[in-house]
Amino acid sequence: MNRMHPQTLLFVLLGTVPLVVAVSGVAAYLLMRAGFGFVVWGVVPFLASLLAVVAISFLLSRAARVDRGGDRSSEGRRRGRDGV
Repeated sequence: MNRMHPQTLLFVLLGTVPLVVAVSGVAAYLLMRAGFGFVVWGVVPFLASLLAVVAISFLLSRAARVDRGGDRSSEGRRRGRDGV
């Protein structure tokens, strides 16, 4: 299986966050030009971008953890077999 390093996933996150923010800015501008109020064009795109970044971060952190086998090692620690 092709294994991806956690640093690669971090760089993916660092590349996607500015893209999400840019799309949010364009959406806010278009909503403003369409005549919506401040709550719609000022708050909704901001909250949507925060939600998108949180979702992407969660998915990439899960991918990094599964790639390292983090789920198995945390189970061993809970049972008292941490290898020390």
